[in-house]
Amino acid sequence: MITTFDEWLAAFRQLQPRAAGAIFDWCVSDASYELEPRVILAQFGDGYAQRRAAGINTQDRVWSVSIRSATPDVAQDVLAFLEARNGVDAFSWTPPRGGSTQTVICPSWSFSYGDQIADGSRLMNVSMKFQQVHQ
Repeated sequence: MITTFDEWLAAFRQLQPRAAGAIFDWCVSDASYELEPRVILAQFGDGYAQRRAAGINTQDRVWSVSIRSATPDVAQDVLAFLEARNGVDAFSWTPPRGGSTQTVICPSWSFSYGDQIADGSRLMNVSMKFQQVHQ
């Protein structure tokens, strides 16, 4: 199908932006990461092995992040943020204690009810897995 530039431009203007530029800026209760560098291994018969880095970005962190005892409004905002990205769209996140900002995706998260407070409402817990990506 051949379209004119004007038709293409009209269609382009109707596109909805994805999550580019999104920032996860909620205060987390705890965060830890796992790191397993990607390595290519050549194993030889005499026990000798040769290793080298598998690509240019070989040390991607996988963060386990949680927000505990959050108010229902905060928990719903976090869940809405994650659901909007659907495990596909990347966003920026800065680890606690002044780490450098990373581009991550959140392929999985979970929600649980926390403690009940004096007014009868419940606090909420959200646990997430952030995978570092390179774009």
